[in-house]
Amino acid sequence: DTVENLDELFRLGGSSGGARPKILTKIKGEDWIIKFPSPADREDIGRQEYEYSVCARECGIEMTETRLFPSARCSGYFGTKRYDRRKLSDGTVERVHMLSVAAILETSHRIPNLDYEILMKLTLELTKSYEEIEKMFRLMCFNVFAHNRDDHSQNFTFLYKEEEDRWTLSPAYDLTYSNSLGGEHATTVHGNGRNPGIEDILEVAKTVGIDRKKARHTALQIQECVRQRLSKYLTRP
Repeated sequence: DTVENLDELFRLGGSSGGARPKILTKIKGEDWIIKFPSPADREDIGRQEYEYSVCARECGIEMTETRLFPSARCSGYFGTKRYDRRKLSDGTVERVHMLSVAAILETSHRIPNLDYEILMKLTLELTKSYEEIEKMFRLMCFNVFAHNRDDHSQNFTFLYKEEEDRWTLSPAYDLTYSNSLGGEHATTVHGNGRNPGIEDILEVAKTVGIDRKKARHTALQIQECVRQRLSKYLTRP
């Protein structure tokens, strides 16, 4: 029920997919994913992703529980509780039905053919909820200001709540400093992938009827939170 000697697990572990090796494990009966650094990563990649998760929550972005697990080899290993598992009243665990945007749109995450305007409209169509649209808007703002440019179509997922017969945006994941093809965002912001800013963000908000003043206020709040919390990652070479 506890994770011990992660350095040894790193040496032995395979991968559950994605850019970095990782393991699936149980902690106190709950399913977790713990990531290990790839050879191309900085030594502090685990701490970096953990601090990104803390900042994201402060920005009003929903995430599952995250932890930084100790290591003798690096600054620590980033772990996150799985969001696609649900424990039932009888103690059994069932999978939650989920679909990535790549699956919904039948596209490859390797093709940079997505814009946040499409994501916002898809969220509205699928969830019929402005609360979910606001979640997607906050996630877009965070990705822009925190330089998370590997924001491809497999990094956005919707969950189906069977008992309520509705779709919701999943908790956010894979939030860290990153680049994509050509150093641009994999998902453009009002057509801008290289250097999107506040005006691009506000144009995206307009496509789904978010009040401009409210959108600007939210975006500036997230920008300031990211600046205060993550500037050391955004300014280093």
